[in-house]
Amino acid sequence: MKTNLLQSVAFAMVMTTCLNCSLEPTDTSESLQLESQNFIDLEQAATITTCSGSNPKTRIANNGTFSSDYQIYDNTGVFIDGVYGVLPGTISNWITFPVGNIICNVTIDSVSDQKVTFNMATCTELNMEIDLNNQLTDAQPEASTN
Repeated sequence: MKTNLLQSVAFAMVMTTCLNCSLEPTDTSESLQLESQNFIDLEQAATITTCSGSNPKTRIANNGTFSSDYQIYDNTGVFIDGVYGVLPGTISNWITFPVGNIICNVTIDSVSDQKVTFNMATCTELNMEIDLNNQLTDAQPEASTN
């Protein structure tokens, strides 16, 4: 009877230990978020690298308080294209132009005239911006997404 009692006690101790253990589910939501983020990054990279040699383009966002004009010239000063009367709180349409050095001329309320020069390659875009103080912000050409 002692052996049965000892065996029963040992069995009860083992069972108690087994019943008190629980399996905690792993948090897969964080790993799924990371995987989806990596997928998005790869998708964006594929989009950028699929550019088919399109001409560079530019536009301007007017976050200032006055309307503005935006003109593009080549490096010899020949007028290429422009958008006029860009109202505060709006973004102009894209202007495309040939590859090379360009001069961006921004006139704000027919008073302020600011010029900047950029070297633009195929598949690049330039997003110019007028800030709240009616000044151009620093902008650099970036890889175009199409």
